[in-house]
Amino acid sequence: MPFVKIIEQAINRRKHLFHSSDTNAFRLFNGSGDDCEGLIIDFYNGFVLLQLYDSSLYNDYPHICEHLKRILALINIQVNGILLKDRSKVNDPQQIAQIRKSTLVDGNLPPDNFSITQNNIAAYVDLIHGQNTGVFLDMRTVRKRMLNYYKNGGKLCNLFSYTGLFSVHALKNGLQYAVNVDISQTVLNRAKQNYILNDIKYDSRDFVKMDCKQYLKKLIKQKAHYDFVIFDPPTFSRNKKQNFSVKTHYRDYLSLIEYIAQGGLVLTTINAVSISARDYMSLHPNHWKLELLEHEPEDFPYKSQPYLKAGLWKIP
Repeated sequence: MPFVKIIEQAINRRKHLFHSSDTNAFRLFNGSGDDCEGLIIDFYNGFVLLQLYDSSLYNDYPHICEHLKRILALINIQVNGILLKDRSKVNDPQQIAQIRKSTLVDGNLPPDNFSITQNNIAAYVDLIHGQNTGVFLDMRTVRKRMLNYYKNGGKLCNLFSYTGLFSVHALKNGLQYAVNVDISQTVLNRAKQNYILNDIKYDSRDFVKMDCKQYLKKLIKQKAHYDFVIFDPPTFSRNKKQNFSVKTHYRDYLSLIEYIAQGGLVLTTINAVSISARDYMSLHPNHWKLELLEHEPEDFPYKSQPYLKAGLWKIP
């Protein structure tokens, strides 16, 4: 089988990650960056999630699983279960939930309330339902580089907060307060569970179900101020209450964020290979000062240019 060797090479390049003391979830194989378009393999604390973006790979997945177990056994890594998720294009939105549901192809399912560790914080993950598991593995180095900025404490506003992991990481490393804002009550509930998992006290005001732009306008009226703002939006999203497109709305959000973060720091991200680092930086006001720029970590190699642009900006 032509790609067995490249899978083995990819895992061998990453085998040092299995010995990390603060992280037990990372990418084992990254599609075209590891020379096989459409194949993604992730490791989550003893379980493997195999994602196929190319339907032509379906005939090969039993062989991939077989060789994957053999390769990991050679470096003394136990695999408790392997799950397969279909990530091929779906034309009917009504079918997404069912098609994206993972199938167990080897071993056991993860236990209920299954969690992983990233940057010394715990996070619940769902390897079965939906497109995303609850933690973005490519944010590992971004979170690590943010550590030094949290030491002096402060307040954080986490926009498009998803499962709240930026807030959890900040609160466990020096910040005193964080508010999580998202349009989805489901992900906010998951964020609360991550707070509990990490022994962080909270009340209902720490989680706000609201359109992020409307919330920013509310904060501006209140003359609120935050030392940190996380702006990690989807590249594109649409639902009944909120539309967002990087090309259309990004600058508008930054102009609002500036009002609540004067003298503070803003972490902004874009996850799109079609937007270069230069284009990303050009979206920001000229008077913002770039403190750091980070891309995806070493286990996410790329062919042409990085898709992740994460910059920390100082607002005068």
